[in-house]
Amino acid sequence: MEAYSMTYEVRWTDIDANRHVRYSAYIDAAAELRYRFFTQHNLPPEAFDTLGIGPVYTSLTANFFREVRLGETLTITYLLTGLSPQGIRWKVQHDFLKANGKKAVTVSLEGTILNLTTRQPTMPTPEIMAVFQLVPRSSDFEVLSESRWFKNPVMSTPVRSTRIKIGY
Repeated sequence: MEAYSMTYEVRWTDIDANRHVRYSAYIDAAAELRYRFFTQHNLPPEAFDTLGIGPVYTSLTANFFREVRLGETLTITYLLTGLSPQGIRWKVQHDFLKANGKKAVTVSLEGTILNLTTRQPTMPTPEIMAVFQLVPRSSDFEVLSESRWFKNPVMSTPVRSTRIKIGY
């Protein structure tokens, strides 16, 4: 399946003292892409607030291949590279491609779903799992274990699924 993608024009605020894109701008742009994907599939940030849960990073890796400078336009891709059966763990990859198609940066993230009341990992609701199933998968997609980071995962009671009505 082809990766979900968006274009991104490098802004002045993305630039560091070396006159190239600062690493945290890549992380912010990748988060914006995921926000757009979930919003397009009827799960805007307000829905996560209503459900009392949110995604959090547990690991982040950035690999830099080519310098990117002010005014360049990038294509950012989004692929699901791993998901545990119950969805408590997920892995995604974002590639940042220059206008010539060459890869400039890869950002790989691992994360979990956090219950915002108990502050413990929890299973995602059926609505979130449904959207995870829509994220294009990488060719090396892997089924993850539920408890890689936690010797005895504290599985808080799954947040009750509710029908969400978000008005604009």
